[in-house]
Amino acid sequence: MVEQDALPVRGEPLPVGPLPAVGWRAVQEAARRHGYAVCHGRPVDWGRHPGPGARELLGPDWSRYCAAREPRVRARLLGSRLLLRHTVAAVAGVEPDRVVLGRDRRGRPVLHEPPGLDVAISHTAGMLVVGAARGRLIGVDVEVSDRPLQMPGLADRFCHPRELAELSGLPPAERNQRLVRLWTLKEAYTKAHGVGLAWDFARLRPRPGPHGDGWWSLEAAPGWRLRCDRVAGRFLVAAALGPDGL
Repeated sequence: MVEQDALPVRGEPLPVGPLPAVGWRAVQEAARRHGYAVCHGRPVDWGRHPGPGARELLGPDWSRYCAAREPRVRARLLGSRLLLRHTVAAVAGVEPDRVVLGRDRRGRPVLHEPPGLDVAISHTAGMLVVGAARGRLIGVDVEVSDRPLQMPGLADRFCHPRELAELSGLPPAERNQRLVRLWTLKEAYTKAHGVGLAWDFARLRPRPGPHGDGWWSLEAAPGWRLRCDRVAGRFLVAAALGPDGL
């Protein structure tokens, strides 16, 4: 739950829970200030009670929900869609039951109602992340910060040559942390385009911005802004925002 006075300053992801509604004041303020909001929550809070409206809520994901055998997988599917519905409602200033979600032909989440917003979803064990942005593309990704990525050949496949050179001089633990951060940033960007891992990650090189405010840029994508923040102690949440003009 977001405290009533915990208003966003730079665009960080916001922790939210289903109740009470006052916690959404920070999300509304983020949308007013920045034109977007990224929210995170726990599957245990958002995915516990499917209720009679679960089929309508999940829409095209209903079949995936029914096919999932593990309760935690079901909780992530249900919880992420419910969290996104409430986030869109807060950003757009409508009631949650007026939010209509779907997927495009590539499987990317889309918003049918209300118009004018782009949306994004990501989840992993223990964490849900969603985003909503006015008039621009948005992508999000979440990973456990210590996810092991130093498997043979993996960095060569998703790191830019300059990134590989920078990583080579780091101690193993620090190198893995950098790899996870780079992975989430690149995933957020490619998810915003609806292609995900089909993109050649080695061609992307996120760089920290010059102002020390948490924002990153992509040399190959003018106008795009990215950021990666640690939330709940052990998760990294990345967001990618496209230029104005959805």
